Amino acid sequence: MSKGAKITLGILGGLVLIGGCNAVVSGGKGTGGTSAAADVPAPTVTVTVTRTVTAPAPAQAAPTVTATVVVTQPAEVPPPAKETPAAAPGDTVPGSGTYLVGEDIKPGTYKTAGPGSRGMCYWERGKDAAGGFESIIANENLTGQGVVTIKSTDKVFKTQGCQEWVKSK
Repeated sequence: MSKGAKITLGILGGLVLIGGCNAVVSGGKGTGGTSAAADVPAPTVTVTVTRTVTAPAPAQAAPTVTATVVVTQPAEVPPPAKETPAAAPGDTVPGSGTYLVGEDIKPGTYKTAGPGSRGMCYWERGKDAAGGFESIIANENLTGQGVVTIKSTDKVFKTQGCQEWVKSK
């Protein structure tokens, strides 16, 4: 490879490196702002190199190399969907979430088919929303079907990794 071609490839590599680093440091926005690199997908870098060689010349004529660097930023990735409790107390409850008794869930007896796709199902009745050990009235880890009776005196019902809870009639 000729000296001119090596210099050109070195410059091209520098352009790719600078373009890629700027995209990652700026959070993929090209503004120099700060953003966690783990939250932003890596940019796509497309490099097109065209080498045009002219007819051989007696002197040390270096071939002409044309390089085009295109850095394509991926579309913004939306944040993960947040868990939202039911709009009004109903007869079914999603398998993961924290629900206020009387607001998000009606008191009563509920059944679940058991763990969801992750193979783990946990439920908890609580006297308050503090979430500490002393807040727990009753809890259980299910490996199969389960039943829980939520009392009107309970303040919170927590469930994680379960299939939908359905109120018994």
